[in-house]
Amino acid sequence: MSSASSPVLVLVPGAFGTPAGYDQLLPYLKEAGIPTHPGPYPSCNPPDPTTATCSKDIAALRDNTLLPLLDQQKDIVILAHSYGGVVAGGAAKGLDKPTRTAQGHTSSVIGLIYVAGNITLENEALSEAVGGSHPPFIKVDKPAKGLALIEPAMDILYSDCDRALAPALEKQVLPHALLAFDGKASAPAWADAGFAGRRAYVRTLRDRCNPSWLQDSWLEKSRVEWDVVDFETGHMPFVSQPQALAAQIVRFVDGFKAV
Repeated sequence: MSSASSPVLVLVPGAFGTPAGYDQLLPYLKEAGIPTHPGPYPSCNPPDPTTATCSKDIAALRDNTLLPLLDQQKDIVILAHSYGGVVAGGAAKGLDKPTRTAQGHTSSVIGLIYVAGNITLENEALSEAVGGSHPPFIKVDKPAKGLALIEPAMDILYSDCDRALAPALEKQVLPHALLAFDGKASAPAWADAGFAGRRAYVRTLRDRCNPSWLQDSWLEKSRVEWDVVDFETGHMPFVSQPQALAAQIVRFVDGFKAV
């Protein structure tokens, strides 16, 4: 169980979704005493997909969410899902505890938790990280030019979720700007020594969106150590196993507080 001094857990969604996708986690996190804060970014369902870049996502998360919380003297743990890992990795750059402490600050990002998170190197696009092209379930220029959708959503994203939830879950899948997937990522925070002992990864072994072998390849190419925990789930364990995932998040957070 986490203490009253728990850091804020910033919820960064994967592509095609918003922080509301984490809602089934929230009661369990609240019970554990972990406060949460949404971490949205603008490339999901943007008004103009021709301007919705990965770099703008990174800047938005950093400037609109992370820095304001840090200015309130709140420590942060980031929970990032899928493409959210690319955004969070760039946004947390230079916000680790050793760096912030050396600068005279008393608050920092004390940990990163990736759930089936995309890991991209500096100057690598997500489309490159997944093999050089968009997978077939990403429907390009749908519902309009410059946007994409995942279809069939239940089979790819929610494969192990209750089929009775399909109408509600499918409504959560929103168009996403293709440009965000093709733009080069900035240098990731997880590569820095300041996050040693502060990186965690939930590997989803029955994932049809980010297969476990692909997750393994990302972890290997990162060349840093992650605390890896396996879940026998599809791509969305915060929907299919929210209580178990929340318990694991609490363990990660408590571990980061102890470093």
